[in-house]
Amino acid sequence: MTTERLDSRVIAVTGATSGVGYFIAEQLAALGAEVIVIGRSPDRARTVIELLPHPHRHHALTADLDDVDTVRSAGAHLAALDRLDALVLNAGVVGPARARRVGPFGVEHTMGVNHLAHAELLRHALPALERTVGARVVHQGSLVAATHPFDRSDWLSERDYRPRIAYTNSKHAVQLFGFELARRLEAQGHSTRSIVVHPGAAIDALTVDRSGVHQRSAFVQAAAAVIGPLFSRIVAGKHEAARSAVLAASTPELPSLAYIGPERREVGTPRVVPAPPISLDPALGAFIWEETERLIGAPILSARS
Repeated sequence: MTTERLDSRVIAVTGATSGVGYFIAEQLAALGAEVIVIGRSPDRARTVIELLPHPHRHHALTADLDDVDTVRSAGAHLAALDRLDALVLNAGVVGPARARRVGPFGVEHTMGVNHLAHAELLRHALPALERTVGARVVHQGSLVAATHPFDRSDWLSERDYRPRIAYTNSKHAVQLFGFELARRLEAQGHSTRSIVVHPGAAIDALTVDRSGVHQRSAFVQAAAAVIGPLFSRIVAGKHEAARSAVLAASTPELPSLAYIGPERREVGTPRVVPAPPISLDPALGAFIWEETERLIGAPILSARS
């Protein structure tokens, strides 16, 4: 699979001010895209833009996925654009709190941020995506969806809260929703595609440095030079983990219900890989879709005549 140039294309990336999200933005910019850097801090977003190739092309947009009002405001901004070629839903909580806390839409915080806030941003941004022929929505899933079960009876961690399970539930929801969105867009005749990806396994110690965004100590850099080759088959840097989402946004053709991840599961060149069967379950997809609409209080897709 190959990428193509993205000159004149507009792509918005959530969580683009740090981690994998920053490197998604950097790699898309290198391909010529005009990147909308979505993050919580306007100052940090401006710092990121100065690091991107062709900084004059890019724009900052403030949104905190923990604050639904800012999510809606950002979505309205995106909706007003003349074109939006891709929306990369990357941001999220990786390390949930030890005790259950309430987040967006009155649900468990990790689910509210990682899934529901993104669904709300997408709902508002859809008009611009629909105006752009061949636009894409890219959902950042996780390997945990392939290794941990999903309990639909307690998917919001109301009965039993455990941080790791809360995170796993949120990523199950992201993947189920992404595939269900793909089915519904196709059924309604939209040209917009919904693509689910996962980044593999990545750590800061093996991530290249970027001033103001990610800087390793001299000790960590030296240690990484030694241990990096030893662990290269099981873990990568976040700049490498970004490549799945970049491929989803830039490859010319993808099969229906494509799932993109590293070729060796945790690491490697990204390609279309088998999706976890649970993520493709249409009954669970419909369940997550209906629950998502119920919780955000609005339909995600408008009916088409």
